[in-house]
Amino acid sequence: MKQKIYWKNGFYGTPVEGGVEISIEYWQELLDGQSAGLIIVENEKGYPILKEYEPTLLELKARKIAELQAYDSSESVNSFSIGNVSGWLNNSTRVGLMNSISIERESGRSETTIWLDDAKLVLSIEKAIDMLQQIELYALACYNTTQGHINAINQLETKEEIEAYNFKTGYPGKLSFFG
Repeated sequence: MKQKIYWKNGFYGTPVEGGVEISIEYWQELLDGQSAGLIIVENEKGYPILKEYEPTLLELKARKIAELQAYDSSESVNSFSIGNVSGWLNNSTRVGLMNSISIERESGRSETTIWLDDAKLVLSIEKAIDMLQQIELYALACYNTTQGHINAINQLETKEEIEAYNFKTGYPGKLSFFG
């Protein structure tokens, strides 16, 4: 005799009043499907079936914004080059460098050293300040672009609009400096 279990409103067990009877084998199929990313729902007769999860519009927007933020943090946006060296200076590093370079200038130095990843770059004080200002303006423009995309994504009303939205547009061209 095959053992049976009962299903009702997302709960299973031995005889459940008003529940539908399912086999242990079918229950295992449901569990296997759930492990593969499907969800267990009930059909119109209360019988448990497997179905693909359909995210809500809010979840789709959150996913799209997470993809946008990953792009915004990537080398596709956060990089510039000096000669043949590429890299990025985060906000706190840029602020720290600007303060240090200003102190160097006030003390009468004419050159400064900036490290871009493992590359040592010796630049004139004026060139370094100009470069840091341009990078800061570039970073601000990228920030504004990203925030504009977040706002646009939050205004979308359908799954199709969210899926089709291209957040890789509108960013300024990457900066390139000569050593």
